[in-house]
Amino acid sequence: MADPQVVVPVKSAWLSKINWTQAVASIAMVLALVTGNAISLTADQQGAVVVVIGVIGNIATFIFKTWFTKSVTPSSAAK
Repeated sequence: MADPQVVVPVKSAWLSKINWTQAVASIAMVLALVTGNAISLTADQQGAVVVVIGVIGNIATFIFKTWFTKSVTPSSAAK
């Protein structure tokens, strides 16, 4: 039996909401750690800020992937 074929929209990974969400969250977490002393945050506060940014990034990724992704990247389509 032949594999079923499905036509789906394909877009560049550079346009991926998921990739951009994770990139922004990663940069924000690094900035929170690097600039925490400059704005007088304690180590505990810095850690809490990093955790909150990470959790928000993960939740945003889940939401984007579940309800707002209608296309795939070329590398995913090749599989």
